[in-house]
Amino acid sequence: MDRSIIGKPSLIGLYLRNLAANLSGNFIIALLNVFTPLALFKAWRELLAQGGWLAIPLIIVLITSLAVFLQYLIQRPVAGLLQKIRLGQAPQDKLQVQARRRLLNLPLILALVNLGLWVVLTAVVFMPVMYFSINLSIRGFFYVFFRVVMIGLIASFISFFLIDDFARKKLVPLFFPEGKLAAVQGAVRISILRRIRVLLGVGTNAPMLLLVGTLALAVWEIQDSRVSAGQFGKEILVFTVVLGILFIVIAFSLNFLVGNSILKPIQEMMLMVSQVRDGKFNQKITVVSNDELGMLGDGMNEMTAGLIERDRMRQSLYLAKEVQQALLPRTAPEVQGLDIASRSVYCDETGGDYYDFITGAEHDAGVLSVVVGDVSGHGISSALLMATARAFLRQRSARAGSIVQIISDVNRQLTQDIEESGGFMTMFYLTIDAQQNRLSWVRAGHDPAIFYDPGSDRFEELRGAGMALGVQIDANFEQCEKNNLAKRQIIILGTDGIWEACNSRGEMFGKEPIYNIIRRNQAARAAEILSICFSTLDRFLEGRPPEDDVTMIVIKKIND
Repeated sequence: MDRSIIGKPSLIGLYLRNLAANLSGNFIIALLNVFTPLALFKAWRELLAQGGWLAIPLIIVLITSLAVFLQYLIQRPVAGLLQKIRLGQAPQDKLQVQARRRLLNLPLILALVNLGLWVVLTAVVFMPVMYFSINLSIRGFFYVFFRVVMIGLIASFISFFLIDDFARKKLVPLFFPEGKLAAVQGAVRISILRRIRVLLGVGTNAPMLLLVGTLALAVWEIQDSRVSAGQFGKEILVFTVVLGILFIVIAFSLNFLVGNSILKPIQEMMLMVSQVRDGKFNQKITVVSNDELGMLGDGMNEMTAGLIERDRMRQSLYLAKEVQQALLPRTAPEVQGLDIASRSVYCDETGGDYYDFITGAEHDAGVLSVVVGDVSGHGISSALLMATARAFLRQRSARAGSIVQIISDVNRQLTQDIEESGGFMTMFYLTIDAQQNRLSWVRAGHDPAIFYDPGSDRFEELRGAGMALGVQIDANFEQCEKNNLAKRQIIILGTDGIWEACNSRGEMFGKEPIYNIIRRNQAARAAEILSICFSTLDRFLEGRPPEDDVTMIVIKKIND
């Protein structure tokens, strides 16, 4: 925690604000008593003029002492936690929970204590003093009691807003550095609507209650007096003007406090939204309440934390995409007698499609192995399985053995790693000997390769028995062969993301469009055929991105 913060906040501000609230309530009612047109308060004013005012300091000292003592008892948990924070000590969990709950309830608790204090003092102290000092009638007794209770009511309203304002500015940021005020159990949650209603009560209901009560007693009293209507009206007018001015000042002051407590968080949230819109996610709102704005602030803080984490994941996925793309061939190999083109498009940042060209010592003699694979699902998990399979396959292909032995060994390694995960990978492993005009392949659960002979204008699927890799450790695979390759024959290897692609109407692309493209463009180079296939698929999808990874390899025999 910043040492510049520790030691600055003090609970003296709470005592001073609560004292100011009680003195304000007493001052307001005392001033109204001066201008109240009742014989009762005329006698009270005469008593003050004859030296009775000396009792006022004693009353104030009594009220202050009781208020400070009660406030000290109420604020003890808050003071204990604040002391721990100042000293840089870790507080006990029990103390921290109690202090946080007490701090959130403090404005309401002190408001109720102030009201109760004035009610008790009225019954125990003020009324007996007034009874022996002034000859009180039953009518006067009730009205004095009403006026003194109004002191407590006004003091409680004012103290609530003053204490709440101090706690928000000075203490809540220390006690709740991460926000989450709404999560505190046992804390009273005062909504914004209730806060506005309390403010309305201070500015409207309290003066109205005072005015109606004064008028009612004045009408009751004037029946037994000889005061002229003009004099009575003048006194009532003066009293009303003073009452209005006092509560206008109070209402404006409290409106300023309440307005700031609502507008400041909203302005902070608007600023945060503007910064987040500009890509600045490392923003945080200072949450100082447990009302709707506090909960909204907590939610926005969680949102920005999620955006930061999402941005990190996006960057990680982008790096993963670069790494995975680097594992795929950058260019098609140049093999004598063959024209080759390839392309792979992922629907996410990373994918499960895999293709590779493997050449050995016999490369110059025109021998090439072409591999196409498709991992179940797509995304990070598929990308990891794809990278693992590539490593196994390349390592095993560098050693002697038939393609059946290569696929069997790769399957054994993958199954040991992923058997319990439920993942698997289909693969088509094709070896082309361009000099001997021979094809050899193993199909491990993958879609058959497409073979086109322009001489007979016939399409053939290169099939073969074999299950997907990673399912069964001792799976059997079949090696198939085709001889007598001829010029202009075309081989297409791909993943099901091509022919199983669906447009917005739910129609499947299928293999027939691929056949038509090959037949119409049999004289074109492999790269041109590949480009036409992808552009036709894009038009079919109406510009929508594919829902699965799409990989295709076109191999064309260019000499006999």
